[in-house]
Amino acid sequence: MRTNIEKITNDLGPNYKDTDKEIIEEIYEEINSIASNISGLKKEDTRLYPLVKEAVKATYIARGAEGLASRGEGGMSSTFNSIIDKLKKDIISNNLRRLQ
Repeated sequence: MRTNIEKITNDLGPNYKDTDKEIIEEIYEEINSIASNISGLKKEDTRLYPLVKEAVKATYIARGAEGLASRGEGGMSSTFNSIIDKLKKDIISNNLRRLQ
């Protein structure tokens, strides 16, 4: 059985560098903690994983452009400040938020 980190690195394909395993682990821990805080669920709750995975991949790919509002490249534009906002909206829209 593959770990969550291995699943994420496999999804990243050629965008992932083998030397970045520690970076992926740090991003995963941070995003997982944020998702847990937003939702009120435990970090181990598997319902959060698909949303956390997408946020981790987006954050990893956006590295080096922290603080930029957006970037256009090859006709594609990306907004970096909204990864956590999107995570929050996704948690709420999937009814994963527990009120405490």
